[in-house]
Amino acid sequence: MTKKETIINSAIKLFITNGFEGSSVREIAADAKVNVAMINYYFVSKEKLFESAVEYKSSFLKGIFEELITNTTLTPIEKMDIVIDETIERKFSNSLFHHLLHRELTLEHRPQLRDAISEILLKNMSSVKTIIKNGIKDGVFNPVDVELTLATLLGTIHYLLTSDTMCRKILGKKEGFSPFQNKQLKKRLGEHTKLLMRSYLLKKK
Repeated sequence: MTKKETIINSAIKLFITNGFEGSSVREIAADAKVNVAMINYYFVSKEKLFESAVEYKSSFLKGIFEELITNTTLTPIEKMDIVIDETIERKFSNSLFHHLLHRELTLEHRPQLRDAISEILLKNMSSVKTIIKNGIKDGVFNPVDVELTLATLLGTIHYLLTSDTMCRKILGKKEGFSPFQNKQLKKRLGEHTKLLMRSYLLKKK
């Protein structure tokens, strides 16, 4: 792991634990065992470090989705199945980081940071839009509204998992139910979202 990656991982850990405001560059430097000057050299500011952390965490999905576009062995709906599986997997395996992102995206007092996070996350989605558009072009998918289809897909997953309390209440579960520790919920959400996309996207034969 490079020094830059070490700093990013320390930043992610502290941002998750203490929030953006509660994490100082000095604390991040101490955790990463580097000096503050090195953080300033790589990232210039705490805001830019946060942006780099989001980009770092998003790069895994970005690579998978970009490879799907050029994959000729999978059908468009099989590609969408992978998009759904990978999105849910990352949501479950990085739940605390996604809660952190949601918190930052809803704040009004750091608009530049909020906009930067949005742009990074939307880069991942551009590949998914291309997959849907190609499916329509090939005559496999219905001529749907691509942007709103994407919003439906992501909204189904993210709305349920944004808040443990909301998730528990939507599903009618008792106090103490932990969504991100529940493999049955993960499977149920994947199956439901795939069925939803198949019903909406695939042309009837």
